[in-house]
Amino acid sequence: MKMKKKVSALICGALMAVTSVSFATINKDMVTLGDLQPGMKVSQVKEIYNEPLQVVGDKWIYKGFYIEVNDRHSRVEEIVTEDGGFATSEGIIVGMSEEALNKAYGTADKIEGNSYDKEYEYFTSNRKYKLEFKVHNGIITKISCEKND
Repeated sequence: MKMKKKVSALICGALMAVTSVSFATINKDMVTLGDLQPGMKVSQVKEIYNEPLQVVGDKWIYKGFYIEVNDRHSRVEEIVTEDGGFATSEGIIVGMSEEALNKAYGTADKIEGNSYDKEYEYFTSNRKYKLEFKVHNGIITKISCEKND
């Protein structure tokens, strides 16, 4: 019986250690910009924003944002903005501080860059969806969200 308690305590301690160093996992519903979400149909984008201003290859350019389109399935693969008019589900917009980003989403799954330029990446648990923030001198300059097939 003492052995079972020791093993249980060891497993419990290991689980606590793992969860204390784990990163923020976001859910699919958090991977949005405004009314848009990767994976949605292109026809839904057109219903909301009409026709794009310009189409360059798979990139459909609208005022304030652009989408990358998967031609095979007519779905949105990626949404990108460098405009402060489009918020994430947690209310983060271009122009906000790095501190606001960390407060809203917690520790990123991946951070690259240096003290002036950083990229914060947050993934869903299955890594199918990603939310990315580019930060320059402590200010968010670009937000993108994408679906990986």
